Amino acid sequence: MRHEIQLVGQGGQGIRLAGAILARAFGIYDKKNIVETHLYGAAARGGLSESELVISDEEIYYVKVQNPDVLIVLSQRAYDDFSEPVKNSGVILADDFYVKNFKGDDKRLTLYPLTRIALDTTGSLIAVNVVSLGLISALYSVINVESMRKAIRDLIREKHLSKNLEAFEEGYKLGDNR
Repeated sequence: MRHEIQLVGQGGQGIRLAGAILARAFGIYDKKNIVETHLYGAAARGGLSESELVISDEEIYYVKVQNPDVLIVLSQRAYDDFSEPVKNSGVILADDFYVKNFKGDDKRLTLYPLTRIALDTTGSLIAVNVVSLGLISALYSVINVESMRKAIRDLIREKHLSKNLEAFEEGYKLGDNR
């Protein structure tokens, strides 16, 4: 089964790292075939940042995300530019701090207090990416939560690890309570 996940926000929100953590969890720990691609806007901070993942039990012949099963959006521009191709059965998980304007009655969209949780948990906006990973781990059954924890331990520097693991758990609780 092919799964497509797309994470989009602004440069400086840790989108690239979040994609790398997901890729490691699926590829290394869950032994899935995985392709992760990313793009940065012209400016490192504040420009558009995107990470796309294609996950499959079988060989992956087309590496681009076409119709995401899951879209995580951490900015209004991300929602505006990337929500259209999400599958009708897909989900859009959006940060309620940044995403305020929606396209009609988008039943795929659910707003979450990701930035607030990141600030409350770590005192930093940068942890919004790991809060998002916790949320998606609770909501999307394809993701093995223990694999995610291992991948976070692998890729987050030691001095930031405990706060990021705490942010992940808070995001997980948010999704687990839905």
